[in-house]
Amino acid sequence: MAENTLSPSLEDYIEAIYQLCQDKPMAHANHIAEHLGVGKSSVSWALNQLSKKGLINYTPYEAITLTEKGRKFGRRVAQRHQAIKGFLTDVLAVNEKVAEANACRMEHVLDKEVLQRMKQFEGFLENCPRAGREWMKGFGVFCQQGRLQENCSQCISECINHLQDKAAVPSPRESDNQALPKVTKDRDKKILTRLKLVQKEGGHPLSPLELTIAGTFLSTEKHQTLDSLYKYTHKIDPNVTREATERVLGILCEHKIARAFSFKDQIYYEHLHPESHHDHMFCVKCGAIIEFFDPRIERLQEENARRADFRMLRHSLNIYGVCHDCIKLEAKTRNLNECLADEKVEIVRIVADRQTKNRISDMGLNPGTLVQVISDDCCGDSIIVVAGSTRLMLDRATSKKIRIVPVPPDTTELSPHHRRRRHRHTADRTAAP
Repeated sequence: MAENTLSPSLEDYIEAIYQLCQDKPMAHANHIAEHLGVGKSSVSWALNQLSKKGLINYTPYEAITLTEKGRKFGRRVAQRHQAIKGFLTDVLAVNEKVAEANACRMEHVLDKEVLQRMKQFEGFLENCPRAGREWMKGFGVFCQQGRLQENCSQCISECINHLQDKAAVPSPRESDNQALPKVTKDRDKKILTRLKLVQKEGGHPLSPLELTIAGTFLSTEKHQTLDSLYKYTHKIDPNVTREATERVLGILCEHKIARAFSFKDQIYYEHLHPESHHDHMFCVKCGAIIEFFDPRIERLQEENARRADFRMLRHSLNIYGVCHDCIKLEAKTRNLNECLADEKVEIVRIVADRQTKNRISDMGLNPGTLVQVISDDCCGDSIIVVAGSTRLMLDRATSKKIRIVPVPPDTTELSPHHRRRRHRHTADRTAAP
């Protein structure tokens, strides 16, 4: 489908839906109206047009999703908007609010060739040794002050020297994005050699079997459980036993070569590198453990300790949440009974007969209602949720009939549109014979 088959107005609508669907997989008509600052009647007309063109899945009073064709089209429009806005703010030093308004108008009339040339010019300014970001900032200063640098040749010389120094030393941003600090394999060999000597001097020398287990643990950077290390080592040497593996892990922890920690009722072991600190993210859904290191976090912790006149001895940051792979699995609509404790979701539909729908609706659980799961395993076969100020206990059979989508964690209350819809449905039921 060619881009010019949509009017500028409809392009704005598809871009708005695409942006709203970045936070959650569905959008609602009232959210689109608020995003664009238009009336709901205009939104209904536009949604019908986009649906006819196969760009969205739309049914009145239901959530709106993008088709694959609509997602590609929305991505192109959004990228074009960001490219124009970036050129106005970064190159021409235009105020961000003014740049946003002008980008909304320009994105509908600029040819692809002109937009490509703008991107090339911005790239040229960034890479040219006599330009760069500093030069673009200088243009912004010139626009504000209305005067040129008196000694241009000196300014150029200083700019070149600055860029040369910048190339010689990694930027803070580059160092901030580093992976975990690297530990050489030679270090692990030295640790194992030292451990053999210490155990021998203590009268408890390590057997060849135990050395195999210790060497295997040190050669892998993964978080290991007792069973996973035993199975892995047993493949290398069938004589390895579970008891020997447990004994070696105990020795490694005793000598501070390994560290044990608990997650989801399971004991994990990892290398202990005091000189190479890192933190962890734990996925409470699939059990994945992700290591990360960010010097900005370390600096903030040290700075706060100094302000409090506190001597920091050790620290550990553990973040619990849901990993990327699990989020992708959750992106589609699912049942309420599949939610985790503390998760915030939005009800999109009730899949049940009319009598059951009315019973669930009488509880205050209607499409558009925001719900927080307090417990996902109460009394073995129930879940506890909070909807507004009401706390409810639902059995599994009922919660399976409620279809939901995840919502951003900062969403705390219902929109006026949701409240009006709930009131209207209640009134309809009261008037029904």
